[in-house]
This record gives sequence, structure tokens and C-alpha cells, in this order.
Amino acid sequence: MSGRPGKVADRARATWRRPFSIERLGPGLTYVWYGMRFATWMRLLARGRFDVTLNCLPRIATVTLMTALVSASALVGRILFARRVAETEVAPPVFILGHWRTGTTLVHELLALDTAFAYPTTHQCFFPETFLVSGRIFHGIYRLFLPARRPFDDMVFGLDRPQEEEFALVNMGVPSPYDILAFPRHGPPDGRYLDLEGLRPAERKAWEAAYVTFLKRLQFATVKPLVLKSPPNTARVAALLRLFPEARFIHITRHPFEVYASSVHMLKAFTAVQGLHNPPLIDGWVGEYVLTTFERMYAAYERDRPLIPDGRLVEVRYEDLVADAKGVVREIYRALGLGEFAPVAPRVEAYLAERAEHKPKTWVLAADERQAIVKRWRSYFARYGYATESPPG
Repeated sequence: MSGRPGKVADRARATWRRPFSIERLGPGLTYVWYGMRFATWMRLLARGRFDVTLNCLPRIATVTLMTALVSASALVGRILFARRVAETEVAPPVFILGHWRTGTTLVHELLALDTAFAYPTTHQCFFPETFLVSGRIFHGIYRLFLPARRPFDDMVFGLDRPQEEEFALVNMGVPSPYDILAFPRHGPPDGRYLDLEGLRPAERKAWEAAYVTFLKRLQFATVKPLVLKSPPNTARVAALLRLFPEARFIHITRHPFEVYASSVHMLKAFTAVQGLHNPPLIDGWVGEYVLTTFERMYAAYERDRPLIPDGRLVEVRYEDLVADAKGVVREIYRALGLGEFAPVAPRVEAYLAERAEHKPKTWVLAADERQAIVKRWRSYFARYGYATESPPG
């Protein structure tokens, strides 16, 4: 799990021989950083000590130009909407929790089919400070560079589809576990912003203020309750309850072997398309990072789960969801009191029919990886009823 140093070194040398060659793992994806204000973009580059590679400079230059336009639009937005956004009350959200690659996106898209709810779109999350002002302009420009599918799992991707709000925090300049994407060669980011533990009072207050502000902008744009999906929120239940005491939660689990393998693949693919230096060269630390992050996330979740009042949490398994999505979603509606499921059922059936051909990737883990997962995540295996053998294929 420590990676292959020789191959990493060979790849680094190849970068110097072919300075404008880009390494990809799957299809490309344009940078998420285009939605930053100029000052936020400069702070991100400074935190990474401007450690960029030549092959990334053309796209870095276009981001820099774009951020100047975003800065102007953000200023207009504050002038026009700041007071009204501040006065907006956020209706109790529905939070979808679970580690990356457990099926949180699938749950999000299924609940987003209900027109009684609203959700943050990819456009809103990537342009969190301007979508109220210049949505059509940036929407049109950015659409030109987006693929139809996500590079790491072939799920449908689009500016109007549900997206995780953690990207909004990143583009607002809030520290996040997703900082890992910008400078992957520097290793894992500060883990404090995963579970918000160890933050100074001013840092916690700043995080909460930014998060609430973004949700208020979303709520200002719609009168509907928000359905939100962000895997880091699995470790932030206590903070979310302080901010939104009436919130409801959906937690999804998946077999740990699948979660680990898919998470490693996702990070390799995502850092290759989002990193400001390329290739990302993360082989030496990515396995340990996934193991440690999972442990930290679930230590926080299991500690804080009892804080959620009865009737406000439902826990589901990915395996059950893919076997009977309609039945699982119906149970979510019943358990959380989300309203009538019957009007939504035809849209769920149509969505499932559209993705009937989608086949999740299969993974082969080395013996030492399997042993480490079983040892390090043993409590998850036991708590959620997963066998320590490979899941059925």
C-alpha cells in the first residue's frame, strides 16, 4: 500500500522530458477552481507555494482570467443581495451522509427527483458567490468544458445536476479536505476540517458562517427545503445539529472493500484532473490516507449519532439500494416523514430505467490491503453487518 517509488520517480522524470504532457486516469474534467474570486485563487496558489507544473500553466492562466470576472460579479451580488440573503431563514435540510463511494450521489439524485425539494447544482457549488447574479453567463461558458460523465465512475455529470456543497466551501476559500485536489504532491491536507475538531473558536465560527451563508443563498433562490449531500458532513453531525436542530439525516453504508478500492481510484482520477501540478504522484500516501480518513470520519459519526433525535435518522445499505432502489427510497420517505412517495415513484422508475446499463467497477485488492482494511475498520464491519470476505460480485 506504500506505492511503487520506482514508478513514481519514472513518472516524475517523464514530466520533465514531456513538460506539457498531462497524465489522466479516465476522461478529463475542467478545473473546479474557476468559480473562485481572484483573491481566493491567489491565496490557494500561495498555500501551495505556487508549486505548479508547466503542463498546467495554460489552464491556470484561464482560471486567473476568469477569477477577475468572478470577483466583479461577486461584488455586484453582495451589493444587490447581501441583506436579503442574510435575512433568509433556511428550512430544516435533509443531509445525506456516508463516506465517499458509498452511494451518496445515487441517494442525492433519487431524492432530487421530488419537486418538493431543492438541491445545490453543480453550477451553484462551483460558482457559490455569483450564481445569483451572473448564472446564465458562467453557466454557458463553463458548460463548454464539462464532460458528460464523471471521470472516476462514469456517472452522468452536468451543471444542473445535484452536487455536493463542499465544493462551494472550497471556492469560497474555506479550508476543506478537498484542498487535497489542488496540490496532491504535497500530501494529505489538514484533517481538522473533516470533523471540525481542534479548530480555534474563530476558525469554527468562520466555517459555520460560510456554510450557513451558502445555504442561505440557495434557500433565497428557492422556497423549497434543501436536500444536501457532502461526505465530510458525516463527521460533522454535532455541528450540523447546532446550526439546524430540526434537520433530518440519511446515512448510507457500503462494503468496506468496495469503499476503499473505489476511494483510492477516485482520488487518483480526481487529483489527475484537478491538480495544479501533474502527474499528481499520490501513490505513496493515498492508501494510508483513505484508511485514516475513514477512521476519523466514523469515530466522529458514531460519537455524535446518538445526538440525532428519534425519527430524524434513517440508515440504509448501498447493496439494498441497488437491489431495490424504489423500495429503499419509499422507506426513507416513511422513516423521515418526507411526504407522499407515490407521486415521486414514476420519476424514480424512469431514472432507474435510464441508468439500467450502468455497471459499477469491480476491484481486486492485494492481500495486505484487505488485511489492513479488516484490521483498521473492524468496528464498521461489525456495526453495519458486513462480512470480512469479499462482497458477492
